[in-house]
Amino acid sequence: MKKLFLILMSVLLAGMMVTGVAPAQKKVTLTVTWAAWYPADYLIKLSNDFTRQNPNIKVKGAFIPWPQYHDRVFTEFASGKPSFDIAVPDSQWIGEAVEGGHLLDISDWMKKNINFDDWYEFPLRSYGEYPDYSGHWYGVPLLLDFVMCAYRKDLFNDPKEKAAFKSKYGYDLGVPKTWQELLDIARFFTRPKKNLYGFATWQAPIATAGLADVFLGPFWSMGGNLWDPRTKHVEGILNNWYGIDAAKFWVELYKTQPPGSSNYSIDETMTAMQQGLVAMIGIYAMFYPGLLDPSLSMYVDKTGFFTEPGAIGRDGVFRHFVQLGGQGLAVSAYTPYKEEALKFIKWTTTDDFLWKWTEGGNFTPKKTIVEDPAFLKKFPNAEIAKVVRESAPLLRDFWEIPQYNEMGEYLSIQLNQAILGKITPEQAMDNIAKRHEEILRRAGYYKD
Repeated sequence: MKKLFLILMSVLLAGMMVTGVAPAQKKVTLTVTWAAWYPADYLIKLSNDFTRQNPNIKVKGAFIPWPQYHDRVFTEFASGKPSFDIAVPDSQWIGEAVEGGHLLDISDWMKKNINFDDWYEFPLRSYGEYPDYSGHWYGVPLLLDFVMCAYRKDLFNDPKEKAAFKSKYGYDLGVPKTWQELLDIARFFTRPKKNLYGFATWQAPIATAGLADVFLGPFWSMGGNLWDPRTKHVEGILNNWYGIDAAKFWVELYKTQPPGSSNYSIDETMTAMQQGLVAMIGIYAMFYPGLLDPSLSMYVDKTGFFTEPGAIGRDGVFRHFVQLGGQGLAVSAYTPYKEEALKFIKWTTTDDFLWKWTEGGNFTPKKTIVEDPAFLKKFPNAEIAKVVRESAPLLRDFWEIPQYNEMGEYLSIQLNQAILGKITPEQAMDNIAKRHEEILRRAGYYKD
């Protein structure tokens, strides 16, 4: 009997070698950490498709409210034993995470798995490459976001308003193509006695989701630059006449905004539009659902959307840039499941996933999706889809170095002082340039 058993075992093992049958694979659960909002929930919902294709890999979310998200993630990174395998960091956090040794270097993987021509170059690099144009990759795009504008269609389409605007400004009232046109329109609709104002956006003096995020679109479009990208020097660049022109413009635009808006962040900006207090707002695009929710907004059927305008600089050149937001997927350097995590990330770059992502109302920077004629039909709101398509090639972002928070906060504080009339726009820009140069020098960016 024992001899028979040994013979049967030998036959079974031989069969496994011939057929390639292997022992059952270990079951793995990947944990993704992100901010607690709709796109995160939708990602986990779609991940069920991934698990059906890869039964041994499940995916779950560990989501954190936006105000606590950064600090929680980096506290866990610092422990060396984070509770997650994949992070979805904001684009400006990548330098901080890479220099801390917290993210897996996926440079070779990117070359083998990503066709760079399929993606808009700037967001692809912003969500994953550090330093810029170094060829070192740590993330893959997931959610495209950017600053866009919303407006009251009922005001813009009112025949009396159109006639009055044409009489005063000499051109037709419509969606503005330049920041100067937007300022004209904002001034036109600023009527404090009727509790109506022209524009609102977040002016709070904080590093992110604050003034820096929305100021930089017109700043860049007017010809401004944050620094010399080669030398990293700031003085004489950020505070040149182009930058000062942008600061002066911002002070004027603030005069069209509701009382107390110097402390507005995203929530207050959204509320102003939902309650009909303003004619236009600037917001991050992925917050648009709050403007189309009848339980939150009184103006759902009257709200339209448009791409952030460009500007004609003092040199007569028209420029057009839009501030980038959004996040990419990155693998924790500490996870034991690196292969499985990369398999999941690869799946999120497929057209099958991204069309479902789009149909769920989320944005992608994959050019072959956005420029496909079906995109305008499959995204839930065709007007917003058009804004995505127009904005994607125009995107630019601020600093992704570890000092971004200190630099962004100081920029916001100084501009906030300028809009309140406590310092001049020239003083604000000079102060920002000087402090930024000090921050960068202290961090060792200068060789001189």
